[in-house]
Amino acid sequence: MPELKELSRHLEQAEKCISCGLCLYSCPVYAEEQNENFVARGRNRLMKEVIDNREDLAARMRDRFSKCLLCRRCTMVCPQGVRTDLLTIAARAELAKDGLPFPKRDIFRKLLKDRNRMKKVMRSLAKFQWLLPVTKGRGNGVHPLPENTPGIWTRDYMIDKGRSDPFSTETEGKIRHIPLFLAGLGGGRQLPSIASAFLSDEVPEINPPPITAVRRNKRVAFFSGCATEFCFPQAGKSLIRVLNQLGIEVVLPKEQGCCGIPVFAGGDFETAREMALHNLHLFLDLNVDLIVTGCATCGSALKEGWASYLAKGEKEQALFEGFGAHVRDFSEFLIELADFRPLHYRSRLPENTRVTYHDPCHLARYQGVVEQPRKILKQVFRGNFIEMDNNGCCGMGGTFSIDYYSLSKKIAEKKVESIARTGADVVITACPGCMIQLIDNLKRRHLAQRVIDIAEAIEPLPVLEDMVVFESLRTKIAI
Repeated sequence: MPELKELSRHLEQAEKCISCGLCLYSCPVYAEEQNENFVARGRNRLMKEVIDNREDLAARMRDRFSKCLLCRRCTMVCPQGVRTDLLTIAARAELAKDGLPFPKRDIFRKLLKDRNRMKKVMRSLAKFQWLLPVTKGRGNGVHPLPENTPGIWTRDYMIDKGRSDPFSTETEGKIRHIPLFLAGLGGGRQLPSIASAFLSDEVPEINPPPITAVRRNKRVAFFSGCATEFCFPQAGKSLIRVLNQLGIEVVLPKEQGCCGIPVFAGGDFETAREMALHNLHLFLDLNVDLIVTGCATCGSALKEGWASYLAKGEKEQALFEGFGAHVRDFSEFLIELADFRPLHYRSRLPENTRVTYHDPCHLARYQGVVEQPRKILKQVFRGNFIEMDNNGCCGMGGTFSIDYYSLSKKIAEKKVESIARTGADVVITACPGCMIQLIDNLKRRHLAQRVIDIAEAIEPLPVLEDMVVFESLRTKIAI
């Protein structure tokens, strides 16, 4: 008789399902395939049968649980609030007991678990990425990644260089694509280049605010995440710069590793727990007020994921939950600071740039951070901020976009069409994974929109300018 320990932990979730079917109409996978085996109601029914009859989760069932984005849209519409994401990952853990498929096993246990080894592998890959063709942009020129080019977006840079089109600039950070003849490896996929220098190589561990900043007597640690470290270091540097300008000291611990979410979402709880404990103790020893993340996925892992899946015993559960309570997303943290003292920002993008915002699932539906980034963007861009009419998943879902690339592209099509309808020049988001997915699908459709992190789009007003704006607003209100 199988033990089914992980599924049994969440038995009450499966039993809450009343099979109403509302999840069918919110599931991005069901919208493309109309197969109830791959939607929440179908999986819940299967899991209840397995638990009630103490049956094995056969390997043939693996596809039913891996073909899920974990976007949590089903939970948001469920009248019972069934946490199908908890059940799905628990089922993956049960299936992983029979062994992880290659190459996930080695990637989880030998690469993601060991940041130093991962750095060596990424540096080696960077040396050979010239083999992948560079995607061409306007005028058949190199298609740049603006987030890897210091200063490209600032107004001063544009004036100094006399540029009218920031998107035509040659940069080190490029978008490359896998040739179409390598269809089995995701032929045609557009990928950001691996950075020549990683974030932790370019940024010191202790980053104090400049002497011109009004100090807030706050010290935070920055959990950077893997994609920011290796592909989007400029986004990480922008986040640190903004916080420093606000008078906050930022600590970037060089020994931090992966948050572990690809590992525990893949069912390898033991490896993920070791990774979580390494990061937990590292950050607890830093003597900081809060931990700030610039990655929606990492933030959801730190806030909730560790406690939900990895804790062994009440003491460890309390430790993970206590740590999670001190984690803030970047935009969430900025809004909290505004309660202490009104904050004002300006755009780092060229004047009259039109922007839209993409909600990462791990930020909007896991952390409930929806209005915070919008408050900032509406203040900065005013009428040039355009909401898209699709706030759904982009189709990334971590390894989902690797295992089911064709399906992932179909899901992304609706998002890309929505972006195109806004007429925006730039898509702003808060998740490197979403950035990778959006870059891929926008460029395959030959659309002109660039994708950047929110920290790259804004900067605090200088103190004197900030006070002028604040006094002007206060006078208007008084009148």
